[in-house]
Formats: sequence, structure tokens, C-alpha cells
Amino acid sequence: MDEDQKKVEISFLTNGPTQYDYLREQFQDLIKKFNLELQQISKMFDIPTNEINNLMKGSITITDEKFEEIEYKLTMLNFGFEGFNAKNRVKSILNRLLTEYELSTESLSKIINVAEKELIDFKEDQLLEKNIEIEICVNIIMLNFTLHK
Repeated sequence: MDEDQKKVEISFLTNGPTQYDYLREQFQDLIKKFNLELQQISKMFDIPTNEINNLMKGSITITDEKFEEIEYKLTMLNFGFEGFNAKNRVKSILNRLLTEYELSTESLSKIINVAEKELIDFKEDQLLEKNIEIEICVNIIMLNFTLHK
């Protein structure tokens, strides 16, 4: 490794952005992108407004757990809804519910009140009537919300 590469690596390690710089930048992007106010951000992230102000100034301490929660929400809000269509998002939730709770499609279809064949067809990207597709999507999202509340 030549001397210039060492200098670049050292510079990157010592002068790189901190986790607070990262959060501040992501919050600023979110505020600008969606025209949000600090009060709205406060409610979305369950952080008091004064702590968000302190974060923007770089003078706040948060736990690693809280950082991960904030980072997850920021990522989803800033990037999670672009380029990933709604049906695929619901199918991802559906597959996670089946796996996480070890449910069969039969059980899940009964829970969300749709025919098992319709649920399987939805999962396999078969053509369904729009109202059935909407019912599956809404019920999967509500079930996910209920189980993770």
C-alpha cells in the first residue's frame, strides 16, 4: 500500500461523519423532501422536539437501540417507498408472517378471512380481482400491525 492510500484511509477513519452527523443529514433530507415540521418528526420518531433540536446541533446522546430504531425509520421514510411497489411490499410482509409465526397459508387465510386459493394466487402473482387483492393487502397489513403492536 503506498503512502497516499494510507493517508486517505486514515483521513477517512478520523474525519468521517459521526452517527450524529448521519442522523442530522437524514433528518434534514426527510424534512426537506416531505416538507415536514419538527413537531411532526417528533411524533414520528417518538423524540421530544428539544432533543431533535439538540441532535441537529450535535449535542445529544442516544442509546444504540434508539439509534437503530431512528435509523430504520429514516431509511424507510427516505428510501423505502421508492422503487418497491405496494404489492411486493405486502408480499414481503405476508412471507414474513408465514415464517415468523410458522403459519400455513390455510391458517393465515382463515385469520385474514380470504379463500386459501386466493391467498396462494396472490403470493404467486396470479391475476386476481382488484377487490380481492385489496382485501388481502389491507388484511395482511392490519394483521402485521396487530401482531407487532
